[in-house]
Amino acid sequence: PVIGLIGIFLYGSYSGLGSSL
Repeated sequence: PVIGLIGIFLYGSYSGLGSSL
């Protein structure tokens, strides 16, 4: 969700892809 989208920018693709997908 939101944390996933923001995670892509902050973490790069750590929790980003994990949360958004």
